[in-house]
Amino acid sequence: MKIQSKFRTIYLFRINVFFVIFDFFCLYLFFNSFKTESVQVGLGSIIFLALSIYFHIRTLRSVNEITVLENGLQKTTLVSNKAEFIPFSSMVNIKTERISGSYSDAGQITTGYFESTVFLEDGTELLLSPDQYENYKEIVVAIRQKI
Repeated sequence: MKIQSKFRTIYLFRINVFFVIFDFFCLYLFFNSFKTESVQVGLGSIIFLALSIYFHIRTLRSVNEITVLENGLQKTTLVSNKAEFIPFSSMVNIKTERISGSYSDAGQITTGYFESTVFLEDGTELLLSPDQYENYKEIVVAIRQKI
């Protein structure tokens, strides 16, 4: 049995859209600074662009692809493609929590959702969320069967 996680398109879109818009804005200011001959605006836009790229890469390094194998999980980082194997024997527990929904003056907006946290022997945690993965339920069920 091998279950490969499938990222939700809206999740990938959401974590990338702010950075892309901000990067285009910085580039616009940079190229516009040549017209106005404003060195401070050009320098500032390059600094903000570099910071934006740094934080974008840092954010993407926390995005992991999960593969459930026969004897454990393989966690692969999206950016560097670095793989880490987590055997089922090192998993202590899996805890599922309900995240409450959103409310406004008009009433309930969302009903909420469930998130699962896999606790490992070394004290680290692996968060699994339906916000990230389309096949969240399938992944959690497979892990629960093995623990």
